Amino acid sequence: PDVMPADVSMPVLNGIDALEAMREEGVDIPVVFLTMHNQAGYARRALRAGAAGYVLKLSAPEELVQAIRAALDGGTFVSPSLARAVFDATQREFTDASERIESLTPHQRAIWRLFAEGLSAKEVAKKLDISSRTVESHKYQIMETLGAQSSAELIRLAIRHGIVEP
Repeated sequence: PDVMPADVSMPVLNGIDALEAMREEGVDIPVVFLTMHNQAGYARRALRAGAAGYVLKLSAPEELVQAIRAALDGGTFVSPSLARAVFDATQREFTDASERIESLTPHQRAIWRLFAEGLSAKEVAKKLDISSRTVESHKYQIMETLGAQSSAELIRLAIRHGIVEP
């Protein structure tokens, strides 16, 4: 299909998790969510997962058409009734994350950058002339400071905040 409709609430696997799984498998079809979930958190999570649109079922049918057209053109569409809340929440998250990043030491930022570039703890340790244990300790401190739950999330944060290029 040129565009795939989805909903957040689906049997077995929710739509956002399904989209994340599709992206991990390399499926790059634009996905437009048509959903009853009018919370900015759901919309932000869908957009972070790679959704091309997030339209509320309560919205006018024209919004769905606009979202599909935006997806076909490589753009993104969010129902206007949610767009401001999504933008504000994203701005707060970015500001909070930027402040947390600023609290990292230069040494921690260097270790984070090397991890985000794909180096292993052993490779980082060799490059910085420190032990692998020290590198792992710094990595977990960095993850805690940034609120990252996994190495993948640590890499996504590095890309999002310009620490490394995608």
